[in-house]
Amino acid sequence: MKNLLGLICIFLCFSGLKGQTYGNEWISYDQKYFSFPIVEDGIYKIDYNTLVNSGIPLASIDTDNFQVFGREHQVPLYISDGGDNSLDNGDYIYLFAQRNDSWLDSTLYDDPSWIGNPRYSLYNDTIQYFLTWNQSGANNRFIIESDVNFDDYSTVPYVIDEVSSFYYNQYNEGLKSSNASSSFFMPGEGWGITRRNLGYVWNLSSIEFDNLYQENDSPEILYSSVLVGSSNAAIPSGAGGNHHTRQTIGNSNYMLVDSVFSGYKGIFSSVSFPSNIISSNGSSNFKVSIVNDLGLATDYQSINYVSFKYPRKTDYNGESGLNFEAVYNNLDSKSRIDINGSTLTSPVAFSFGLTPRKIPVIAHLGGYSLLIPNSSNFSDSRVVVESENNISSVNELNAVNGDGFFTDFTSIPNIDEALLFVYNDILKSVVDPYVSHRSSAIGGGYNVIMAEVKELYQQYGGGIPKHINGIRRFAHQMYEVSQQKPVGLFLIGKGIREADVTSSTNIGPGTRANISSYQNSLIPSFGQPSCDACITSNLPGTNKYTPLIPTGRISARTPNELQIYLNKIIEFDNQQNQGDVYSTNTKDWQKQILHFSGGTESAEQVLLQGFLNGMAETAEDYYFAGNVQLVAKENDNPINPNELDQIKNRISNGVSLMNFFGHFTTSSSGFDINLDEPSTWGNQGKYPLLIASSCYNGNIFHNSFSNSESFVLTPNAGVIAYLGTLNYGFISPLKSYSEQFYEEFSRNNYGGTIGSHIKNTIQAGLANIESLQTESTYTQMTLHGDPMIKLNYHNLPEIELTDSRISFGPENISLATDSIEIRIKLRNLGKSITENFNVTIERDFPNSTIDSIYLINVEGLNYEKNLQFKIPLQASIGIGLNKFTIKVDRPDYIEEQYDEVINNQSVKNFLISVDGVEPVWPEEFAVVPADTIILRASTINPLADLQSYKFEIDTTQDFSSPFTKFVLQNSFGGVLSAEPNDWVNSSTLSQEPLILEDSVVYFWRVVLVDNEMNWKTRSFQYIKNKRGWGQDVFGQFQSNSFIGISLNESNQFRDFEPIQSQISCFVTSSLLSYIHPNNAWSLNGIQQDYDICTVTPKFHVAVIDKASLTPMETRYTYANGTVVNPDNDFGNANDNGGCAGRPMRFFTFHQNNPTEIDAFQNFVENEISNGDYILIYSPIKARYDWWSTYDPGLFDTFSNLGSDSISPSRPNQPFIFLTRKGDPSFVVEVFSQNGEDITMDTIISGAETIGFESSPMIGPVTNWGEIHWKQNPLESSSTDTTVLSLQLFDEAGIYNSTIDTLFTLHDSIINLSGLVDAEEFPFIKLRAKYSDENTQTPAQMDFWHVLYTPIPEAAIDASVGYTWLPGLDTLQEGEQGSFAVDLVNISDVDMDSLLVSYYILDEDQQIHPIDYPRADSLLINGVLRDTISFDTKNLIGTNYFCVDVNPYVDLSLNLTDQPEQTHINNILQIPFSVSAEDINPILDVTFNGIHILNNDIVAPTSEILITLNDENPYLILDSDSDTSLFGIYLTDPDGIQTRVPFLDGSGNTIMQWIPGDENQNKFKIIYPAYFEKSGVYSILVQGEDKSGNLSGDFDYKVDFEVIHESMITQLMNYPNPFSTSTRFVFILTGDRIPDDILIQIMTISGRVVREINESELGAIQIGRNISDFAWDGRDAFGDQLANGVYLYRVKAKLDGVDINLLKSGADKYFHKGLGKMYLLR
Repeated sequence: MKNLLGLICIFLCFSGLKGQTYGNEWISYDQKYFSFPIVEDGIYKIDYNTLVNSGIPLASIDTDNFQVFGREHQVPLYISDGGDNSLDNGDYIYLFAQRNDSWLDSTLYDDPSWIGNPRYSLYNDTIQYFLTWNQSGANNRFIIESDVNFDDYSTVPYVIDEVSSFYYNQYNEGLKSSNASSSFFMPGEGWGITRRNLGYVWNLSSIEFDNLYQENDSPEILYSSVLVGSSNAAIPSGAGGNHHTRQTIGNSNYMLVDSVFSGYKGIFSSVSFPSNIISSNGSSNFKVSIVNDLGLATDYQSINYVSFKYPRKTDYNGESGLNFEAVYNNLDSKSRIDINGSTLTSPVAFSFGLTPRKIPVIAHLGGYSLLIPNSSNFSDSRVVVESENNISSVNELNAVNGDGFFTDFTSIPNIDEALLFVYNDILKSVVDPYVSHRSSAIGGGYNVIMAEVKELYQQYGGGIPKHINGIRRFAHQMYEVSQQKPVGLFLIGKGIREADVTSSTNIGPGTRANISSYQNSLIPSFGQPSCDACITSNLPGTNKYTPLIPTGRISARTPNELQIYLNKIIEFDNQQNQGDVYSTNTKDWQKQILHFSGGTESAEQVLLQGFLNGMAETAEDYYFAGNVQLVAKENDNPINPNELDQIKNRISNGVSLMNFFGHFTTSSSGFDINLDEPSTWGNQGKYPLLIASSCYNGNIFHNSFSNSESFVLTPNAGVIAYLGTLNYGFISPLKSYSEQFYEEFSRNNYGGTIGSHIKNTIQAGLANIESLQTESTYTQMTLHGDPMIKLNYHNLPEIELTDSRISFGPENISLATDSIEIRIKLRNLGKSITENFNVTIERDFPNSTIDSIYLINVEGLNYEKNLQFKIPLQASIGIGLNKFTIKVDRPDYIEEQYDEVINNQSVKNFLISVDGVEPVWPEEFAVVPADTIILRASTINPLADLQSYKFEIDTTQDFSSPFTKFVLQNSFGGVLSAEPNDWVNSSTLSQEPLILEDSVVYFWRVVLVDNEMNWKTRSFQYIKNKRGWGQDVFGQFQSNSFIGISLNESNQFRDFEPIQSQISCFVTSSLLSYIHPNNAWSLNGIQQDYDICTVTPKFHVAVIDKASLTPMETRYTYANGTVVNPDNDFGNANDNGGCAGRPMRFFTFHQNNPTEIDAFQNFVENEISNGDYILIYSPIKARYDWWSTYDPGLFDTFSNLGSDSISPSRPNQPFIFLTRKGDPSFVVEVFSQNGEDITMDTIISGAETIGFESSPMIGPVTNWGEIHWKQNPLESSSTDTTVLSLQLFDEAGIYNSTIDTLFTLHDSIINLSGLVDAEEFPFIKLRAKYSDENTQTPAQMDFWHVLYTPIPEAAIDASVGYTWLPGLDTLQEGEQGSFAVDLVNISDVDMDSLLVSYYILDEDQQIHPIDYPRADSLLINGVLRDTISFDTKNLIGTNYFCVDVNPYVDLSLNLTDQPEQTHINNILQIPFSVSAEDINPILDVTFNGIHILNNDIVAPTSEILITLNDENPYLILDSDSDTSLFGIYLTDPDGIQTRVPFLDGSGNTIMQWIPGDENQNKFKIIYPAYFEKSGVYSILVQGEDKSGNLSGDFDYKVDFEVIHESMITQLMNYPNPFSTSTRFVFILTGDRIPDDILIQIMTISGRVVREINESELGAIQIGRNISDFAWDGRDAFGDQLANGVYLYRVKAKLDGVDINLLKSGADKYFHKGLGKMYLLR
C-alpha cells in the first residue's frame, strides 16, 4: 500500500461511541483476557501454537466462544477450525486490526471535530487488542461469501481510494496568549509539519493520484485537511486576520482553500472538486501557500494533515495489499471488482459494511476478481485484500494482570471516600508500604484503592499504552459510582510530556518521539503543557477547570526515590499527631512561614514584597495563625552569609511553608533569591511545602531532574511538596492564585489536604475566568507531592506561657516609682483563638501574707500577642522579691489541644531592688537560747554603694524606754551586723553592750538613714537554752489575724466583737468568655471566687460559716498528693479541680444533670448546718424549664429555704438567692428580667461569743520540739473555753490538715515531733478559738511558744567588696567577664552542700546558665567565694548577670534546694550591656597568588585563595563552623550560578580551610578550581566576621575568562619609550605554560641584536604577565645600543608547535607580528 490508510475506524469504532462512558463497557469481569500489540493496519493471524503456548485451554473452548476486542469493540473473526468447532493443530483465527491513531484522542477535545491530526495519535502508534472467550455462540464473525459467478455481474469501473499525508515534525499547541498556553486541547492542536513564515509555499506534489478515473461518471474528489496558525501577530487595519492560507491543486492551481483567519486556531477544510482538475497522469501539483498580502510582521502556519479520496481504476501496479472503498452499486446487488496488475498471491479479502464479510478472491481474466455485496444501509463498503503469505502473525498473547482477569474496581466492597493510588508496577515494592501507611491512623486512615497504570490503559484507555484516558476514565468512574466521593488521586511515578515543545525547562524530547522519554514516563499527565489537575477536570460533575478529585504526583523514577519520599511522608505525618506533646520545641516550627520576594528592579521588588505581605496577613490571621518572615531581594547579589545562615537555621529548625515570589533563574534553586542545596538544610522531619510563584520551576514533566524533584526527593531534607507553575509565570494570576491558596489553608479549608486546597483554589479562581494567563496559571500550578498532606494543622488551640516570655519593668526602680510594668508574650501553638479570654496575674508580696489579683481581657490569639499591664509598686510592702503567678485562660474556657494547666501558667520572681534594708536574723518572733546575739540585716540591693544604716533595740515596741540602744554604721551593700559590743544607749549616747535578760521580749529595727527613714521592725525573746518561736507580749500578738476578736490597745485585752461582713454578688447573662470572670461573689470587698467554668447553666453555691463568716472550700488534690478539704466532696461538678487548679469557694451543680441535681438538693438540705449562710446564683441563665423536666422538686427545695419568687413560670434568666439556713426570715432574692446584669449587696452577721486568733506561719524547721502556752481568764469563775488548733502545711506552704487540743490555762505538748513530722510538714500555724457564752469575755492569752530546731540562713554579702571585671557596664561581644562575691552563712545552723545558680538573663528573657558545681557545706559563719567567668558571645544588648543562692527548684517557686529562713538576700542582678563590634573585616582574593582585574584571563586550573582578616581580639575565626560565614558563588559561561560548597554531598573536600587563632585572626580558604568550559566566568565572594560585619559595603565580584586553547597576545614593552630598562607585558591562555618563549629584538633592518628566552623572563603564568626580566637596552654582548627605533617579536611553542595569537587591543601596534620600541637615553 502506498501510504494508504483506510478509515475503517469510522465503521468499526465510532458508531455508538457516545454510549461508552468509561471505555470498559466491553469487559466481562468473569472472563479471562489476553492482550497482543498492533502496530500496523492489516489482517492478523492467531494460530493454534500461539494459543497453546499462551496457556489458553483450547480443549474446553468452542471456537464459537472466541472473541477479540479492539478499540473498545468486538471485532469480527474468521476462524478456520475444519468445521469441528474446535481449534486444533493447523487451525487459526483471522482478524483485521488497526494501528492506533487519534480515534480515542478525539474524546479529549471539547468537540471531537477539533482533532488536530486524525491519523497521528497524541500518545502512541501501538494499541493492544484482547482475545477472550465466553459461553455464547453468537459472537461477531465474518459472513463467508461463496459467490464467484462473475459473469452474472458487470465490472465496476472504479473504487474509492485515498491518498493522504500526516506530519509529526512539530507539535502545535493551539491557542496561546502572551506565552500562555492552555492545557486543554484546542481546535487543531496536535502534531504537524515544521511551521513556516510569510511567503512560504509547501510544494506537496509528491502526492499523486495513481490510476485516477476521470470518465464522465467519475465522482468528485473529496479533499480534507487541518492547518493551524502558529503565531499571533498584530493585525493591521483592514487586514481581517493575521494568517492567510491558500491551498491549490492541479496545473491550473485550482483553488481548494483561500482563507484569512486569526490566532492559533485550526482551519478544518473539507471540499470536493472535479477529478478532471488533475492531469491524466495523476500528478497533483498540490501546494499550500502562506500568502504575504496582509502587511503582517509574522505569519507562522503548520499543516497537520491532508487527505484526498478519489475514484481509482482497479489497476494496481505491483501492489500486494489493497485497501479501498467499494461504492454502493445502484445497478446491481453486488459490485464486481476486477483487480489487475497486482502482485497478490493466494489473496484473502474482507469487506466492512453493515455486515462484515469474508470475500473469495479468484484468479480471473489475468488478474483477480471478487464480488462485494451491497450494504443493506446503502453505504459504501471498505475492502481489505492481502496476500496470504503477507498476513501478520500474532506470536504471543499476554494474560491481563498475569491471571487474565481485569479488576472490577466498582465491585470493591468499600469505594466511598477512596484515596486512589495510580502507580507503575516498577514501583510496586514501595507502593505497598505506602498504602499501609496511608491506611494507618497516623497516615490518615484512608480507604486506599490501588490501580496499576498499565491495567488502566487496557481497561479504560482503549488498550493504548500511556494514554491519559486510562487514568482519566478510571478516576471518573470511581467518582460517579461512589456515594462519598474520592478524597484524592495520587499519581505515583515520573511523568513526561508527550509533545516536543521549546521552553526554558522543557528539556529534551517528549515521549511521542523519543524512546528514552517514553520509557522514563511511568505515569502520564494531561495535555500540553502537562496538567495533573486537568486529568479529572472538564468532566461531568464540575466546571471545566476544577478537578473532580484533588490530585498530586510524586515524580519518582525508581523504588529508591519513592522510598526516600515515603520516609519523609512518614516523618511528616508523625509530626501531625494531634496527641503529641505541644511545646515550642516540638510544634513552634509548624507556625513558621518563610516568604522570599525577588524582582529585577526596585519597583518590582517593592510590588512583590507587597503581595507577599498581603498573604502574610492572611496566614497570620485565623485559623492557621502563622508567623511569617520575609526575605526580600534588594540587589542582584546572593543573600549575605549572615542572613543566609539565619535563614538556614530557621529552615533547619523547621518551617511549614516557603513561598518564593520572583523570577526563574538558572541557579541551583531556580529562583532569583538563591539558597543552598536542599541537602544542606538539615531539616529532617520538619519539611515545608514550597510554593514557587515564578516561571517554569514547577515543571517536572521532562526527562531531566527538575528543581522541583531536587527539592522533594532529597533524602532527609528539602521539602515535603512543591507547588509551582510549569510554564510562563504571570504576576497577577500568580498573586491571585497564592492569595486564594492562603485563604484555603488558613481559613476556608483549614486542616484540609493540600490537594483539596488546590481544588478549592481553582474552583474559586476560575469561576469567572478572565484570561488564558489566568487559566494556565491556575491549572498548571503543579503539585509535586502527596495530595493528602495536611499543612501542619491543629484541631484546637494550644496556649503556651513560659518564663522567658514574662518580663518586668522599668529597669530602674526607686521609691519614687509609682508603678511596675508586667510584659507578657502569649504564644499559641495550635489553631487560632477567635474568642476573648482572660489572663490572671497574682502577686505575692515579699515577707507578707498580702497578695493581689489582676485580670486582663485578651481579644483572641493567633500566633503571638504582647500584653503590657501596669500595677502599683506599693513600696511599703513590695520592696524585695515579689512572686508573680500568671495564669492564662484559667479556668478553661478555650478548649486546648494538649494541656490546659501546666503550660497555661508560669510563676516568676521579680526582685524590686531599691536602696533599703531588711532584718533577717534572728527570724521574726524567734526564741533565742543565749544572752548575747548578733543582729543581722541584708540590704535589698546586695551591691549597694556605701551608705549609713541604723539598728535600734528596745523592750517596748515604740522604742521609747530608757533601755533603747542603737548601732550606726556605714557599709557597702550586703550583710549588716550589730555585734553585742557595738551598741550605744540612745539616751546617754554611751557605749552599752547588749546583754539579754531571760524571758524578755526585744523589739529591734533597722533602717537606711535617708529622708524616708523607712524602719523595718522585728522581735525576738531570750529564753535560756531554748530555740524556737514565740509570742509573749501584746506588741507581738498584734501581728496575728483575728475573726470576732479585737485587741484593746488601752488595756491590752482581747474583746469579742460582733462579726459582720458585707456580702456581694455579681451575675451576668453574657456568653462572651472574657465576661465570664465577672460572675463573682465577695466578702467585705474581697473577692472570694469568680468565673463560671463552662457555659452550661448551673447552680453556684457558696456556704459561709455562721460563726466565723468564713467560706467553705471544695476538695482539691495538689500535684504533690496533698489533699485539702478531703470531706468536701458533695457530688459537685467542680470537685477536685473540675473547674480550676485550686480549692474553690463555691460548689457547682449543672441544671441539666439529674445526678448533680440530686447532689445539690442533698447538699443544701442535709450537709449544711442550720445557721450557715447559703448563697446560690445562676450565671448566664436559670433553666426553670429543665427543672420541670429533670426534677420539679427543685422548686420545693428553694421554697423550703425561704424563696417565695422562684417558680416554674419565671423566665429563664439569672438569679441570686441568699438565705440563712433554718431562718426563712432572712432571704434576699434578685432576678434578671431581660438578660440584664444583676447584683446583690447585704450584711451578714456571725457570733458575738466566739472569736478566732491565728498566728503567722511558723517555720520552716528541721525538727519540731515542744509547744507551750498559757492563758488567763478575766473572771474568777470562768466559763471560757479555748481550743488550740495546729494547722499543718507541707514544704510548699500548702495546707494539709489540723490537730485540735483543748487550750488549758497553762500547758504544753512536749513531744511535738511525735505528732508532726517536720520533713512532711515543716510549717505550722497556731489557731485559738475562744468562746464564752455567759460573760462574753474571751480568755486572755499570755504566751504561746513553739520550740524547734531552726534552719540555716545564707546571704550574699558584698560588704567587704565584690569583683566585676573588666569593671565596665558595657562589654564588647566576645569579651570575657568575671564576678566574685562572698556567700555567707549568717545563722547558727550549718548549711548542707550549697547549690548556687549563676546565669545570664538576656534582653529576650532567655536564661543562659553558667556551669558551677555544687559547693561544699556552708558552715556557721562560713564564707564561700568563687570567681565566675562568663562569655558574652551572642549577648548583644542589655543583660543581667544573675546569682541565685539556694535557688527555687519547683515551678511554683515555693521550694528552695534546701530549706532556708528567707530568700530575699539570696538574689543578685547586675545589669550590663554587650555591644557589637562594627569594624568591617578585610577580605582578600587572589588567583594563583595574583590579584586579578575584571575580565582578566586565568588558567583553567587555578588556586583561588580567599582570606578574611578580622581585628576583633575576642571573636576569633578559629572554628570549622566559621565556614558558614562565607559565600562563594561561581557563574559559568552559560550563566548558571552555583554556590561552591566546602564539602560535596558525599563529604569530599571541595575547598580547604585554615581557621585563624588568637595570634592572627585570619581565616583562609583554598579553592583548587578547575574551569572546564571556555568562556567568561564570574566569582562572587561574601564574607563576614562573627559579629556579622560584612567584608565591605560591596561584595567581592570579578569576571574572568578561561580559554583552554593555548594562545599568547602580542608583547608590549613598558615603559615605551624607555631610557634605562623596559619590561614585557603579555597574556597567556591554555592549560599549560608554553615550553619555549623567545623574544627577538631587531634593528629596523632586521638584524637580531638580542634574544631573550623563557628562562630569562622569570616566572610565567597563565593570564596576565609582567616579566621579572627588564631589558637594559644592551645587545647580546652587553654593549649599549644606540638610541633609536627597534623592532621586536615573540615566538612561543607548546609540544614543539607554535601557539596561536590571542587577539587583543595591542594588535593595532603591530605590523606583520612586529612591534616597535623606542630607546631614548
